[in-house]
Amino acid sequence: MVTKQAIYDAVDDREDQIVEFVREFLAVETENPPGRNYREGAEFLASELTNRGYNVETVTVPEEIVAEHYPQRVDHERVNVLGRKTGELSGPDIHFTGHFDVVPAGEDWSYDPYDPAVEGGRIYGRGASDMKSGIAASLFAIDALEATGIEIHGSVTQSMTVDEETGGFTGLGYLVDEGYISSENTDHCIYTECFDSSRICLGHRGVLKFHVTSHGVKSHGCMAHEGSNAVMAMNDFLGRIDEYEDELHARTTDLSVTPPESRSADISVTMIDAGYSENVVPDRCQATFYRVLVPGESIESARKEIRDLIDGAESATGQTFEYDEIMFAEPASVPADCTVSQAYTENILEFYDETNPVVSPGSDDQRFVVNNAGIEECIVYGPGLLEQAHVVDEFVPIDEIITAAKVMAASTADLMGATESFIDS
Repeated sequence: MVTKQAIYDAVDDREDQIVEFVREFLAVETENPPGRNYREGAEFLASELTNRGYNVETVTVPEEIVAEHYPQRVDHERVNVLGRKTGELSGPDIHFTGHFDVVPAGEDWSYDPYDPAVEGGRIYGRGASDMKSGIAASLFAIDALEATGIEIHGSVTQSMTVDEETGGFTGLGYLVDEGYISSENTDHCIYTECFDSSRICLGHRGVLKFHVTSHGVKSHGCMAHEGSNAVMAMNDFLGRIDEYEDELHARTTDLSVTPPESRSADISVTMIDAGYSENVVPDRCQATFYRVLVPGESIESARKEIRDLIDGAESATGQTFEYDEIMFAEPASVPADCTVSQAYTENILEFYDETNPVVSPGSDDQRFVVNNAGIEECIVYGPGLLEQAHVVDEFVPIDEIITAAKVMAASTADLMGATESFIDS
């Protein structure tokens, strides 16, 4: 009989391998934007999957699909990876998925972001928490499970995707569109994004990113009366946004969004661009906005509200305004009592005195599985630390990866129903 302790021991036995894998993985500079070295990252992962006995497929996104979503980046190919193991015993189809693109490292690091350092029980490097360690945890979780002699019931799929940091449309979104992940081939999905090993995440808020451009008439600054200042037209629109923001803050959700201050809808102006010279009245002014939606709101209703604000500004100023959408992500959420949630919660409590599910303040690729593929059995669980995402000197604690891998392995055994060979310690 196999005990949980045997599974935990099998993960512990692989700690050195896990650290070395993460270091090698982090050294592949898969920055997005623009989408650098995706092929190299995919080949690294495909090799690791092949060596573990998975049936592997590398999925290159057609250029026309890339151009549809990222027209300025068609010179960088988009490559995703899937590996699947199918057992001889009947059981559910369990899918682990994570993204291997990372945000640009930027400057002022104490460590080389692509020459990972191991120090004080931490691995430092861009993508350490967000979220290459999540991919490592799911891979080694299945390694450990198999090492104990537990056979696969049903199937286990591991997918590693790109472009999550810029919307995910040519990553997990593309795999869902093409049927690689569907309700026909997936019973439970675990998205290994960084929320730390002590809790699961049930969903996320939505986002709508867009530009609004006000138009005017250019003139010399000494004869401003001959022009029409686009900045002042934008000022009218921004006043309307200010009132709209107050309205949004009153829209809250009872879901456990973390931090609690993020449990309301919101909008922020994040960039403004206008003007040519100090002596020219500008004929255009572009502002960029980040609109956050709480579960229960929809992208379509948010678009209509922005359009109404634009109409009001046009009527008040007599100037024209233009709306240009950057990207959107609908909110997503799943019930706390779904099967995969319960399995992970029970196994997390083997390592923590308490655990409470959360909802992410920002959007992620979970929405493609939940909203597009219609799979309610989908949670987020991964070892990275949310507060380490996108920061200088990003790190992941090694014990976080180890604990997450243990929870993933034990939860997989539970979900597979391997009850004849699996008992509690």
